[in-house]
Amino acid sequence: MSESTRPPYVHFPGSVIAQPPCRMLNANMYGFFVKGELARIQAYLDMTLNTTATDAMRFKALSAYTLLTFTDIENIAAKNPPYRDQGWMQETDIIIWLPVAKMVNKRGKEKVDHIYWYPAFICVNNIYALINGRETWGYNKYLCQYQMPNIGDPANYFSLSVDAFQPFTLETKMAEHHLLEVKKIAEGSENLIVEFVDLVKEVIELLKSEHDFFDLDWNALKQLLDGFINPQMDQILFKQFPDGEAKQAVYQAVMHSPSIIKKVHKAAILTHEYQVTLHQVDTFPLDQMFGLTLGQQDAILPFTVLMDFDQEPAFEIATNPAC
Repeated sequence: MSESTRPPYVHFPGSVIAQPPCRMLNANMYGFFVKGELARIQAYLDMTLNTTATDAMRFKALSAYTLLTFTDIENIAAKNPPYRDQGWMQETDIIIWLPVAKMVNKRGKEKVDHIYWYPAFICVNNIYALINGRETWGYNKYLCQYQMPNIGDPANYFSLSVDAFQPFTLETKMAEHHLLEVKKIAEGSENLIVEFVDLVKEVIELLKSEHDFFDLDWNALKQLLDGFINPQMDQILFKQFPDGEAKQAVYQAVMHSPSIIKKVHKAAILTHEYQVTLHQVDTFPLDQMFGLTLGQQDAILPFTVLMDFDQEPAFEIATNPAC
């Protein structure tokens, strides 16, 4: 169904859906690259984004590495009335990002058309953010409990817990389970970056030393990292809704929503050493989804950014015509 033939969305009294865009102030992000398995990541893309693939276009995993971020956003509000005038909220996001390329066939050769970051796993602490994120943008959000440092505190410990089934059995009652944690295991320093573009350059230099970090040419890699600051980070999302039996999809689409960075208050490369511990939780099998290692593994290229940004509306890149 084309956009022009769709009925208007009904914002009835009591509905908490707010129209984008929204603005984020004092987003305190910490990031860690964590190695998974390229084949498992590609299989996850095939189950999600590539439900819209055609002979002329598909989505390709670019790396065995994922990006794990913890982001405490101090103040979020809609930008446009009447939603802007309703108030503001705090939100914390814990996300596993996958670098993804949109591949197109041109004259019989497959080429990179665009680079995106895919928030393939995302947990939040705020039900309003969860509902709006899932229903409007297509973020696959779930509620969580977490620990992370406040602005200005030492970045020593991060954790994520979820209400889940573990293990899967007939007798298992849902309960809170620890899913992952990040611990500082050796002290280093915080190397401040004056200009955010310098942070990108530092990261590029570090990435070049990782032999299997990205499966793409250098120009495409530069596009991927420049997307953080020049002037936006391009996010790609898989949005779908089930029928009443959760057997058929009534809607499936790949969405694009850019994050427009408005101001960087602080950015730094962290030279501390960090270790990630992943726990078995059957509801969220991150080892099967992305090939992350159960137990302990090193986190590399840790960084921190304190910034303001706008999250723009999501627009369809591709849809499943069977819906």
